[in-house]
Amino acid sequence: MNTLEILRDLLVKDRSLTREQLIPEAELTTLGIDSLALIELMFQVEDQFGIVLPDDKVPVLKTLGDVVTYVDQLLMAVPAKQD
Repeated sequence: MNTLEILRDLLVKDRSLTREQLIPEAELTTLGIDSLALIELMFQVEDQFGIVLPDDKVPVLKTLGDVVTYVDQLLMAVPAKQD
């Protein structure tokens, strides 16, 4: 499952949105995601992916695709777990 699919699942569950609405080009404000809702989503992202988002460097995220790109960049920066 990729980042977009995971975010879609979270938003369908918590925001009563449809998967069809949740395309990468969808603007967050159009989806009803204001700054507070975005912060809540970021907490869910931290829990879901096991990462910590930096407090001081959150870029301006306007679309769902922006959120996906941001999360993917953070995931690439996390060192792989050693068994």
